[in-house]
Amino acid sequence: MVTVLDRRRPEPSRSVRARSPLTEDSLLRRGGVDGGSADARAITRLLEAEREESRRHARRLQELAPFWIDPEDPELADSREERSLAVAIALRTTSSRAAGEIRGAHVAVVEMPRTFARLAAGEMPREWHGRMLRECRGLTPFQRDEVDSVIAGWDLASIPAERFRDELRQVISWQRVADPLPRPEDLRDVVLEGGPEGDGTASLRITGPIPEVLDLARRLDAGARAVQAAQRRALDEGAPVPFDLDGTVAGTGRSMSLAQLRYAILLRSVLDTGGVEVPAPRFRLNVLIPVLTLMGLDDTPATLDGTHPLPAEMARDLAAAEPVWHRVFTDPISGEFLTLPAERYRPTEAMVEHLRLRDPLCAVPGCTRHTTDDAETDHLEEFDHADPARGGPTSLQNLHRLHWGHHDLKTAGRIDPVREPDGSTTWTVGAPALVTIRVRPRGDLATPRLARTLQESWEHHRWHEELEALERSGELERMLREWGPPDPREGWMPGDAVPDPPF
Repeated sequence: MVTVLDRRRPEPSRSVRARSPLTEDSLLRRGGVDGGSADARAITRLLEAEREESRRHARRLQELAPFWIDPEDPELADSREERSLAVAIALRTTSSRAAGEIRGAHVAVVEMPRTFARLAAGEMPREWHGRMLRECRGLTPFQRDEVDSVIAGWDLASIPAERFRDELRQVISWQRVADPLPRPEDLRDVVLEGGPEGDGTASLRITGPIPEVLDLARRLDAGARAVQAAQRRALDEGAPVPFDLDGTVAGTGRSMSLAQLRYAILLRSVLDTGGVEVPAPRFRLNVLIPVLTLMGLDDTPATLDGTHPLPAEMARDLAAAEPVWHRVFTDPISGEFLTLPAERYRPTEAMVEHLRLRDPLCAVPGCTRHTTDDAETDHLEEFDHADPARGGPTSLQNLHRLHWGHHDLKTAGRIDPVREPDGSTTWTVGAPALVTIRVRPRGDLATPRLARTLQESWEHHRWHEELEALERSGELERMLREWGPPDPREGWMPGDAVPDPPF
């Protein structure tokens, strides 16, 4: 006998209703809170605050939606990037995040106006609306319109959160049931992901068809087991240990773990590019280490390429393994990288290296693209090729690193940076101008903290010297006689800064 399962999903309901309307009175009854109590007043305030948050978020979306420019039109790419930068500066976020918010606002206001109206009325919680937009991200405009029509008919002001999530899942599944699944071959990808902040790790996520990824995993596992067995034989026989990359196996008398070997084999494997020549790296990988951290006198984290924090111990180990160190001077108070002289149009390699230390990310406010690749060294004040003496010098004060797309925007006059006398940069985005912001120069973030610590230590030392001088002269004894013994409640004790006498 053959059993046939009907996998068709039921059509989502257009009539999702709560058992009773959610009002202030019903809310208190559901929670068992006595009316007129402090808890009751707090609960009703929270209900109104949640509704006001929905209305406020709707106003924000209404403001963002006009910044939308269709990404399918390549001729408007510069205008789209220009608007994303302006919104990023206004919202104090990154340009990529701003672009996502603009897209979400367009979908909410233009493509799903019925649910947007419920949000603006305070009837749909902001969290529900955001969840709906995320779930609709992969749908077509026609499908989003269908979802909008269905959800707008629900009793959004009163149904509980669990009911909304269940019904939303149902309506999204209904729209996707007829969509063909993507081919696994079209989903091949390798993505670099950062680890927990400051622990010095990162992850490489590989996505692809199961047979291919499983084959890679099995080959890594087989290689790791073979090398591990060879290491153990070598240790037993007193022979040279294979794949002992840093001498740890010979030093400890124990073979590497399978996890360590899988990682080492993958990391040391030769990348086959099918005969295509891979250019040599344009820059070295910079590890910026505060000198006191390097000396072991402080544990301020280092940074890898100016953006990834590294634990102090890891930074010292990396420095110890390098035969050549490059010294970079910074201002002892602000941490700003000190400049070097230059007198030609094309910057020297040392200048570009210095700029990468100062601008590891594109200098445009809100941009998070790295400047190792796909970046240009740009003159803020344009270089005058006909008469170099007239302006636009090739000096570090007049240079910065820009992602090539933003370099093109600057060339087109859509963004205009001006370097101020104090080293900060005033950015005007848009032509005509949409927003203007001044950005301080980037520097070594550890130096100001160390400078404050050293200054506080010096001031504390001077206080003790002054106190000892008063004690030697007998002045301290006189002050204690006249003022009385120190009162801990007033916050002064011997060893603190000596207060001004009352005369």
